[in-house]
Amino acid sequence: MNSETFFLADRLLREGDARSAANAFRDIVEAVPEHVAGWRKYAEALEKLGNHDEAASATQKGNAVEADHITEVGSSLFFHGDEKRAKSFFTHALALDEDCLSAHWLLGEYYSNLDDKKTALHHYRRCMEIAPDRQGPSFMIAALGEEASPDRAPDDYVSGFFNWYAEHFDSHLTDNLKYTGPQEVARALRQARPDGLEHVIDLGCGTGLAGVALEGLAARLTGVDLSAAMLERAKATGVYQDLVEQDLVNALSVQPAESAEAAISVDVLIYLGVLAPVFVELARVLADNAIFIATFEEGVDIEDWELSSSGRYLHSENYLRKLAADSGFGVVSISRTTLREEYGVPVPSLIATFEKRR
Repeated sequence: MNSETFFLADRLLREGDARSAANAFRDIVEAVPEHVAGWRKYAEALEKLGNHDEAASATQKGNAVEADHITEVGSSLFFHGDEKRAKSFFTHALALDEDCLSAHWLLGEYYSNLDDKKTALHHYRRCMEIAPDRQGPSFMIAALGEEASPDRAPDDYVSGFFNWYAEHFDSHLTDNLKYTGPQEVARALRQARPDGLEHVIDLGCGTGLAGVALEGLAARLTGVDLSAAMLERAKATGVYQDLVEQDLVNALSVQPAESAEAAISVDVLIYLGVLAPVFVELARVLADNAIFIATFEEGVDIEDWELSSSGRYLHSENYLRKLAADSGFGVVSISRTTLREEYGVPVPSLIATFEKRR
């Protein structure tokens, strides 16, 4: 559908041929469902024909599409630090369509960041009403302390978020959050294994930032991620020989025993509370004396792990040390650092290097 088709349909409407115009605009919105002006003109043509219920339905669909467009603009502002302007876009979207799922979701995050728990919960609960099959809203409600914390973030929440986030991921992390995790982990691995490696597994590779930082170190680099959109971007880097669209544990379970000399995980284990299944599989897949380097968000005054209001998991250093010992890893080092910011505030982090022991 091109602009000429739209203008021809609009001319029919202006010339008084409402029926032909309605048919033309119907074809337009069937071909391009996100065409806001098409829905508006379709509703106008139906109204002229006296089809009031159908016109109202077309108007509602147009409102829903426009609300999604407005929310998308707001989301770009939001993730680039202009939260107040972003909120006005989300509010405008809900004025058009009170069931705009993405606007409710982002307002939930907006008010959570302001520690306005009551309003954040309202928006997350509206998400549950609109899309009861989505697991993300109930997960965020748990993150705000209103339900028991699950052991890990739901797969559909993680994949859905990062599929949506993929386009802005690199610029947002590096420009807005001052994210240095991939470079820090790559530096640690290069220092530990300066002569290179045959096979490295990048767990939660995302768009491939860590893989690019490791380029030339490994003969074979395998990337694992739940997000298809992230993996497409990782593929475009050209540094991965294998890319696997699975969760970490299932992806590791199909790797041959002792088939890798190293694994890394950058800003990924923050979506898991209980880490034992990952470490057990790593102990099987990694060769003797292989190393695993990972980043974590540090939990202060917690015993093992805790789900924070951000929807990410915090881990204690003691938990990591015990987990390593129980899984057959020795701890080479665990150091405190800052790998990113969150709304201008440094996020306390840990970077840990583990070595598989015989």
